[in-house]
Amino acid sequence: MPQFPYPFFPVQFKLDGFLFQQSDLDQLLAGIGAGPKPTDLFVMSHGWNNDMDDAKDLYSRLSGQIASQIGASASLQGRTFAICGVLWPSKKFDDKDLIPGGAASLNDSVTDDQVQQRVNDLRDLLAAKGWPMEQSDAGLESKFSGLVAAVKEWEDDPDARRQTVETIRGLLPKDTADAEDASSLFFKLKPDALIGNLERSVNPPPIAPGSSAASLDPFALSSGGGLGGAASFRDVLGGIKGALLHFLNYTTYYVMKARAGDVGVNGVAPLIQQVRGARPDIRLHLIGHSFGCRVVTSAVNALPQDEKLCPNTMSLLQGAFSHNGFAANFDGNNNDGAFRAVVKQKKVKGPIIITHTRNDKAVGIAYPIASRIAGQVAAALGDENDIYGGLGSNGAQTAETTPERVVGTLLSAGSAYPFSSGGTCGHLYNLKADQFISGHSDIVSPAVGYAIATAMSSPDAA
Repeated sequence: MPQFPYPFFPVQFKLDGFLFQQSDLDQLLAGIGAGPKPTDLFVMSHGWNNDMDDAKDLYSRLSGQIASQIGASASLQGRTFAICGVLWPSKKFDDKDLIPGGAASLNDSVTDDQVQQRVNDLRDLLAAKGWPMEQSDAGLESKFSGLVAAVKEWEDDPDARRQTVETIRGLLPKDTADAEDASSLFFKLKPDALIGNLERSVNPPPIAPGSSAASLDPFALSSGGGLGGAASFRDVLGGIKGALLHFLNYTTYYVMKARAGDVGVNGVAPLIQQVRGARPDIRLHLIGHSFGCRVVTSAVNALPQDEKLCPNTMSLLQGAFSHNGFAANFDGNNNDGAFRAVVKQKKVKGPIIITHTRNDKAVGIAYPIASRIAGQVAAALGDENDIYGGLGSNGAQTAETTPERVVGTLLSAGSAYPFSSGGTCGHLYNLKADQFISGHSDIVSPAVGYAIATAMSSPDAA
């Protein structure tokens, strides 16, 4: 069983984002209302690389690191803490399965088993398989029965390809589609046009001669090798079978994007309001990992503009949403990022910290595929110069569209951060984490714990 440094209250949410059982919330409210009352509450949300046991283990290990740094901080002495662990129906994947494009560096490297596994993953995800709120849906099973047959004919039958695209798109909610990740185009394009774009070759960012950046290549599975270990192919070739894998990967991403937003809006935002109603004085610190960053940010975004409801800090660890999520007019067409209001309306009292690194190959799953959907094959693919890029890869972008961002580095414990002083409300702190974070799930460390504890000690967060 996981061990926690502070009282831990798990709260489960359903597929639609609403509370799964009232008793979870009742226990949380009773726990923060009973003496000795905690002065601070962490609200933690996992991402999609978790099942429920993994999520609790993550919360245990991460809170342990934070507790160690709190113990060493003079400014945080005398405060007491509790943890709310958000549990929502995600799907467990290995990091290697989340790498952009899967194994599609060469068309013939995409195996039938890989494709079938993606189809199974999508079915399990839609049904919340393995979670207490798992749903049995005869209609869903019937559609997937026909889908399996169509997928087997994908390479040879254009009608089967069109059927696959239409069937899967019909299973997805469309109210989350936007320009940030080309999901609006994903639904708008006719099946033949979408497939044509997905099978195109793309070119990842060039690696400068003599640099050590090969390990940061988002398309490499191992040092010196391209995707799938094909050392001579840094350009990611397409092909009709590769297009199917891209399509399935993107669909999986989109389901999680939509669900994480629902959990934030329908579940966590009301939870925050009830916590604030019961304990107006308690400090709230939101912490998200991966798609959990979308959960907590969606929650803050959905809160009424009321200073009494504002969380004190927010920490976004390897966030799986667009690096333009906080931007104004990011595409020149007057489209703001989905979470622009969070910074514009200063919905967090203290600092918002963002860890990011190109070591994180998994967080970018949607963005090279989004570039394909949009018909782009630019050399800047997926990096900070591309309109399609992940927050956990590049941090909040750009200096022009997100003037509230402050560019910095994740530091070792004991170092000085600019957000330890005042003036942090409405600011985003990009912390480039190449030295400390080696991959998407590598977030449990003294450096991360120290950054979170330092943000908590900011005068604005007090």
